[in-house]
Amino acid sequence: MKDVYALIAELWCGPPEDDAKREEIRKEAEEVVKRLESIDKESAMLLSRFLGENAIAEEDYIDLFELDPQCPLYLGSHAYDEPKTCATAAVSDRNEYMIELGGIYNHFGRKPNGKELPDYLPLMVDFLSLTTESKDDPVRDKFIEEYVLPFLPPMRSRLEELKTPYLHLLDALEKVITIEQKTQPLSKQREQKVENHVG
Repeated sequence: MKDVYALIAELWCGPPEDDAKREEIRKEAEEVVKRLESIDKESAMLLSRFLGENAIAEEDYIDLFELDPQCPLYLGSHAYDEPKTCATAAVSDRNEYMIELGGIYNHFGRKPNGKELPDYLPLMVDFLSLTTESKDDPVRDKFIEEYVLPFLPPMRSRLEELKTPYLHLLDALEKVITIEQKTQPLSKQREQKVENHVG
């Protein structure tokens, strides 16, 4: 699953500028989809559907996800209101969410690159890729259950309104997370660790 998450994170980052890079990603993606088919045909089909869409132009990507975005790639922005003043930014719910995300990244010895906020979806998906070896860590489970999955439905609604092929990429991400959760059921001991750690 590591390579699947890494590919999905890369695809969220926008279309490659040059043809050589685009071709490299396409070949890599085909290999990842083939491996994913052996695990789950539906998620492989969803990822293939996104890859089969005509590549979005860089200007359209920027309009969609970046400068004054129609659908921000910052998950917290879909659930929390932006603070009205600088004074309230430090005590906002989104700020608390991002501080907690930073704590989770630190738990795994990871630091965001400083270029993006902790709730940037490609960063979060890349984090899933980098921590696939830590599937038994209850903090990773908490990251998925409390900091990723609850924030995807509002983003899904916006992508549906915009009728963008990135909806297929979100579908693929959700399906891959679901597969991982089903293949890694919580043991009683892990459930107790999560309860003790979280509660």
